[in-house]
Amino acid sequence: MQALVYNGPGRKSVEDRPKSVVQMPGDAIVKITRTTICGTDLHILKGDVASCKPGTVLGHEGVGIIDAVGAGVTSFKPGDRVLISCITACGRCEPCRKGMTSHCTTGGWIL
Repeated sequence: MQALVYNGPGRKSVEDRPKSVVQMPGDAIVKITRTTICGTDLHILKGDVASCKPGTVLGHEGVGIIDAVGAGVTSFKPGDRVLISCITACGRCEPCRKGMTSHCTTGGWIL
């Protein structure tokens, strides 16, 4: 697959990378059909996100089709169309139970 790779402040490249495979029971492999660059990606490219090291594949928001799922995935199946968010949600806290997963008290960002 092709990936946009951060190579340090102001440096990026499009590189061929191995296709992802299911490694854990909760994994889902998504064939990306559309993606975009967001403000976080721009901050990373400027070097503003110290935790993002050279070699990191950029792009944490996308739309695609489920290609494969791990044994523990029960809500999705291959062929399902999905939207990928960079915000994780626990599904158990009060905001999550109210359907407000973007306000999860224990969730966070996946970059």
